[in-house]
Amino acid sequence: MKSVNFLITVTSIIFSTLTSQAQQPATQLLELKKENKKINIAFLIYDQVEAMDLNGPIDVFTKANVMDPGYHLYTVSASSKKLVPSEGGTVMMQSTYSFENAPQADILIIPGAAPEVIINIANNQPELFKWINKQNEKTKLTMSVCTGSLLLSKAGILDGKKATTHYLALDLLKQNPKIEIVEKVRFIEDGKLLTTAGITSGLDGALHIVELINGKEIADQIGKIMIYNRNGDLSFME
Repeated sequence: MKSVNFLITVTSIIFSTLTSQAQQPATQLLELKKENKKINIAFLIYDQVEAMDLNGPIDVFTKANVMDPGYHLYTVSASSKKLVPSEGGTVMMQSTYSFENAPQADILIIPGAAPEVIINIANNQPELFKWINKQNEKTKLTMSVCTGSLLLSKAGILDGKKATTHYLALDLLKQNPKIEIVEKVRFIEDGKLLTTAGITSGLDGALHIVELINGKEIADQIGKIMIYNRNGDLSFME
């Protein structure tokens, strides 16, 4: 009987610990909101970044900030003095901050790009990964959109974690055997890490965060304003 009670106690402790860890990012962000402290949301931008990966989440948090102010939104690149082209050079952007002077993010958003762009970054931009790792050490939540998960993988941040990415990049993510790959989902959470699937799934991830912080009503309102179905399944991908 004593051994049974011991096992029950140990199981309860483990369950409580896991539950606490799962709730921790949302709890920490809610504490900032209750204290009327601005929640810093940093969006990484780089040469050939996918426009929807970046602008989708920015639009979600911008609308949330209008409905329920409390976010400080900003972009970060290697240099705030140089223009950064989106995919195809269609849009030229100037970041708010550089890697050197960017404030510590509470929420870090890493958008994706074409796989060949990500591979080039992985091989040639060590300063980008240094910045991502430094920021991630103190973020309350770190989110990737689409192939942005490959950048987190290269940084070692996804080791031992569940993660997803764009279906066309799954084989690349699987090259890291330390990651538990989850397929056919719009996003997956593991602790403070949230990875999303392809492109528009960044909307799902951002709306999920808004729901955690601002509530379901505001998240649903934003979805309606954007004419976006949060409940859409992935059956069309079969």
